[in-house]
Amino acid sequence: MDWFEEWFDSPLYEKLYADRDEAEAEQLVEFLEETLLSEQYHSILDLGCGRGRHSLNLAKRGYDVTGIDLSPEAIKTAQEKAEKLNLSNTQFKVGDMRDPLPRKFDAIVNLFTTFGYFKSDEENASVLDGVIQMLKNEGLFVLDYLNAEKVKQDFVPEEEGEFQKMRYEIKRYIKNGAIHKDIAFAGEKLDKPRVYWERVKLYGLDWFEKEMEKRDLEIIDVNGDYEGSDFDPETSPRLLIISRLSK
Repeated sequence: MDWFEEWFDSPLYEKLYADRDEAEAEQLVEFLEETLLSEQYHSILDLGCGRGRHSLNLAKRGYDVTGIDLSPEAIKTAQEKAEKLNLSNTQFKVGDMRDPLPRKFDAIVNLFTTFGYFKSDEENASVLDGVIQMLKNEGLFVLDYLNAEKVKQDFVPEEEGEFQKMRYEIKRYIKNGAIHKDIAFAGEKLDKPRVYWERVKLYGLDWFEKEMEKRDLEIIDVNGDYEGSDFDPETSPRLLIISRLSK
């Protein structure tokens, strides 16, 4: 089992990241709508949608949104949230981003560093192969990724904390071109200590430029945050690439 299959489906994942910022998700969607999205881009695929933060924000604005994620627990949570909000213009499916859906979309978004999870560069690049199969001609692809250079400069090697009578320890390190995170849990609510891990490849803008050019994805803008600032590899918190399929 790959690390993301076990970790993203764990209830401990949801507890550790319970404070994931809904306002930040709304800010990103608002930026995308103001600068890119219009009636021309009505159908949107959220590739690696997680528990639906961005999908639901897009749906609230009237877009027809499909979200896929490998985690059944994440999809279940997203569906429950959509039902509570009475959003009929959403559908969520369990699926692997390497396996294209049999339909095309006006726009595809891959947000909050839901890329670079696989071991090989070829396997990660294959996600882009799926994107161009599911994207209509002149359709938009938006990739919101970590800024690799800033991560290398600023990552915190060790962190610990406590919630709900459970302790956690996080260790971060860089190995084989990826940022790794080892996460250990212990406490009276657990029958035994649990250990999970994350690994995300540290791709820079040049890697994406090369791989997107191969696939006729024309980069039309690169931003460094959710306010539309220019990308600076030394200081930008994010790498936000906006491209268009032009075959």
